[in-house]
Amino acid sequence: MKRICIFFLALAGLAYFGLLPFRAHDVAQLLPVETVIVTRDGGQYCVDIGAGVRAVGRTLSEALDRLQEQVSGVLFFQTAEQVIVTEAAADAIPAVAEQARFRPAAGLYSSPEAPDAHAVSDYLKTRSAPLTVGEAKAALAEGRTPQPPRIVPAGGGYRLLA
Repeated sequence: MKRICIFFLALAGLAYFGLLPFRAHDVAQLLPVETVIVTRDGGQYCVDIGAGVRAVGRTLSEALDRLQEQVSGVLFFQTAEQVIVTEAAADAIPAVAEQARFRPAAGLYSSPEAPDAHAVSDYLKTRSAPLTVGEAKAALAEGRTPQPPRIVPAGGGYRLLA
């Protein structure tokens, strides 16, 4: 009983001084992200979440940070259903797999070019992800190279090539 009281006192102290690793957010300020598209342009990573919201950085983390700076609110990447990496940015797949902002169950795909975020999201909602961010992370930990399925434009829509 004494240990439990000490634990909760310590926890209350950490919470009071703001030293807990959790951050509180006003729910009204959260901006859910549905699709993340990672491209590479001129040696820099570009991250696009649709609706004209796009940021550039030397690393994936820097691009995500700059993306957050552009919006009024808090981007909530844990709602992203899919992360699409273009072939020009294929070297970013390990960084995507290790990125803590993406949920492990999000689908990981590759594409020859950046698709329209809204249209590809509608297409992928009807399919289960053959490879997830978590599976890609596990493959990298085992020394294997993850091979995301490709999404290609086809007849005004998209086609998934596994």
